[in-house]
Amino acid sequence: MLEGSLADSWEGGLDDWTLKDGVLTGTTDGSVKVNRFITSKVAPVEDFELEVDVWVSARGNSGIQYRSEVREDLGPNVMVGYQCDVVAATPKYNGMLYEERGRRILCHSAEKVVTDADGQGWVVESTEPPKFAPETWHRYKVRVVGNHHQHWIDGQKTAEHFDLDPNGRSLSGHIGVQVHVGPPMEIRYRNFFVKRLTPTTPPNDSVEIPDDAKKIVPQGGWKNAGKRDANHKLEKAELPGTRNVHRAGPIWLAGQPTAEALAAAKKAGVKRVITLRSERELDFDDEALVKNAGLEFHAVRFGGHQQLTDEKIHAVCQLLQAADPDNQALLHCASANRVGAIWIAYRVLNGRQTLENAIQEGKQVGLLDPDLEKAAVEYVKQRKR
Repeated sequence: MLEGSLADSWEGGLDDWTLKDGVLTGTTDGSVKVNRFITSKVAPVEDFELEVDVWVSARGNSGIQYRSEVREDLGPNVMVGYQCDVVAATPKYNGMLYEERGRRILCHSAEKVVTDADGQGWVVESTEPPKFAPETWHRYKVRVVGNHHQHWIDGQKTAEHFDLDPNGRSLSGHIGVQVHVGPPMEIRYRNFFVKRLTPTTPPNDSVEIPDDAKKIVPQGGWKNAGKRDANHKLEKAELPGTRNVHRAGPIWLAGQPTAEALAAAKKAGVKRVITLRSERELDFDDEALVKNAGLEFHAVRFGGHQQLTDEKIHAVCQLLQAADPDNQALLHCASANRVGAIWIAYRVLNGRQTLENAIQEGKQVGLLDPDLEKAAVEYVKQRKR
């Protein structure tokens, strides 16, 4: 994988990396604001074994991405998916299984974990995590068969995970490597080896969880059990007679839907409709229209930016957070102008998107009013502080 020039083998943010004498080296000066990735040009992998020598500086932080997706809509060269962490200074992180831009920590080092069908993790076994000295070469190994993930460092198993979550897991994707936000650091990789295995279809979902397994508290608390970052790709969609329709996973965004549109949305899996329209602008009973379609009705009403309070943005974002494949949501106003403003806040705070990307998406959705944009941006900045 490392023969030839850097560009022969890798693509993405190559400015952070060099390739010399078979050693791939990533460096940062401490000014990096978001994690950066390069992606191997090797075709996507399903079941496989990967081995590579890794050298990391004492305060370095990196990761080996696998079965991952490149998501340019989230930022330049962003990769989303499984990661074998490389963090020499923190033994419980070094060699653990993390899901970048997803469910986050799935299995700490020295743990055996089963993530159940609802996305809840259970520690089946745990020991003291091994320590590996920084600034020296170590051999990392990743083996993935179906939904069974295993990591090793220098022959010592650091993570074992069974992913039974059909909505969260990935069964195929790209390999890549990362330089992380943080202090100045250096990461080196050499002697990459990838062996493809015969794919396991379907995955073994009959793994039992012992009665004495320890329930994992998700990052951010129990409210996030089974949740992943709200970073589904935003795409154009259609509903009959409705303007500016977009969809991001279980969330639909649109202008005022017609009765036909509501029927089509219900057929597609929508369970709740959230309107932003003020009563003063309506000449019909919007609640009755929605309920007649057999859908839940929620109203967080405001007209212009003067009425867009922090409480209203928060209320809508809470409703959107509850959306999942079985309980999809449709958020609308008259033209999707107000929807675009709400989308900015939701994408940054719930999807960990950059503000710049979120603003771009808000305008794609239908945002035209600069004052609404300003209100949403101020809300985001206050919450991030």
